[in-house]
Amino acid sequence: MGVATLAHLGWALEFVLDTGLSPAHSAPDDLSAPGQPYRELFRALELVAGIAFLLSCAPLARLAPVQWQARSTIAVIAVLGVVLVARSAFTLDCAGALTGACTADFSPAHHVHVATSVLLHVIYVAGPLSLLLWWEGRWRVVPVLVAAVESAALLAVVVVRLVGSGQFLGLVLRLQLLAGTAVLVTGAFYLFTVARDVRDRWQDARQ
Repeated sequence: MGVATLAHLGWALEFVLDTGLSPAHSAPDDLSAPGQPYRELFRALELVAGIAFLLSCAPLARLAPVQWQARSTIAVIAVLGVVLVARSAFTLDCAGALTGACTADFSPAHHVHVATSVLLHVIYVAGPLSLLLWWEGRWRVVPVLVAAVESAALLAVVVVRLVGSGQFLGLVLRLQLLAGTAVLVTGAFYLFTVARDVRDRWQDARQ
């Protein structure tokens, strides 16, 4: 999960690399579009993130409670992994396509990328909501906040694409990615805390 989360944050390298794109207005997807200077790097990071999320599902199934609520979260992570792998394999035809800057006939790969991007928006909302089914106490605050941010970001993306010129789309999408990372990090701490508590209770019972 640590490797997956770090790779999922790989887009932040744009702040130290000269990508030639505006973080405020260009979509993170543009970083891996044809013609971009670090295209292969960002594609590789997305691929690593997807594979790492998929590989984490089996260990998570051993750490999480044996109930359908927890399994639903693991299922969301698995779908996230598949989506990221697909997005890495099928990229946009050109940078700026999501903001309407490209008007050429798009390839099937481009349409696959757009479809997986839509699914990714849904995952970012569904993930935190699934945590609310089985997290307890103060831990629930984070998924509630993240679900609210992700829902607002999804609405903003729809509005920007329908009635706007794509300005500030990049800012909204990056906020969405940061919120998703926050819930992933919190989830890791939650599982470690639960595992430690279970271990302590088991050791006390043996004594």
